[in-house]
Amino acid sequence: MPVPPRHRGVAVKAAPPPSPPPGWLDWTGDKSWIGQITGLPDSALHAHFGMAILVLTALVLRRAPWDWRCWLTVLAIETLNEAYDLLQPFYPTDEGNLAASWSDMWATMLWPTVILLTFRWLGRRGERR
Repeated sequence: MPVPPRHRGVAVKAAPPPSPPPGWLDWTGDKSWIGQITGLPDSALHAHFGMAILVLTALVLRRAPWDWRCWLTVLAIETLNEAYDLLQPFYPTDEGNLAASWSDMWATMLWPTVILLTFRWLGRRGERR
């Protein structure tokens, strides 16, 4: 258990982190809530949301999910998410370090990248038979 800081021999309570200002996007709190409701670990949520963004983008753009534009949309949204995690000052989380961000990026982009790189080839291979 951590020892509280002392000032002139008297224990000093650490100040709580500042709260987001009114109207500020509470994205960190929202992500935490989704994890608590689903019971899924952060890496699984990243994988599921990466795939959901890929499919939704394909539907909106009327493109195949293996189109580079769908993949690029997932990459852009995940990059914004990780930039927010690294820069947000309001919540003390383990998300604010590069190792965690790279891990999250890997979990989010793995399957969209596999789809981008293999599905077009698999489709052409199936047409030849």
